[in-house]
Amino acid sequence: MKKIVIVAVTLLLLASSAMAAGNKIAFVDTQAVFDKTQLGKKYQGVVREYYESRKKILDEDASDIQALQDDYTKQKQAKLLTDKAQKEKEDTISRKISDFQKKREEFSGEISKKNEELSNEFNQQMVVILKDIAKKEKISLVLSKTINILSKAEVPAVLYGDEDLDLTSKVIADMDKKIKEDAKP
Repeated sequence: MKKIVIVAVTLLLLASSAMAAGNKIAFVDTQAVFDKTQLGKKYQGVVREYYESRKKILDEDASDIQALQDDYTKQKQAKLLTDKAQKEKEDTISRKISDFQKKREEFSGEISKKNEELSNEFNQQMVVILKDIAKKEKISLVLSKTINILSKAEVPAVLYGDEDLDLTSKVIADMDKKIKEDAKP
């Protein structure tokens, strides 16, 4: 809670000093930009494909483990296994489950890393566009509409902003325009 208050006070101080100097202030909803631009959708698709490919592997492994467990249960109930064979099957199943859990954690880390990499790349491109818009419109300070506090929840950084100050739609349009221009041969 203290961090939220500190962030809010800092933003208020920045905004009031910029307004006192007669400078223009604006804000942008960066999440909306990510969700609505072609580039953001492309990156979301990349992460989704990355996730789906890993999920497919894990689903296959889970099916294999389930088949082993079912087979083991049937053989055990039919009393077809010696104590040694039973122990070997239990060890095999435990090892497969352990490998599965390690693989799941590894894939989760890979997906997080890919998501962070693409988010950073997207943010860099968005800032370039945002700077161009701010220069054209003589805006001295641009705030993000929301901020992440310890990646747990988004907290409004702009508690109120006149719609005339919202650059979100301009950033979306300019980013999509740049993507189209970059795609031309």
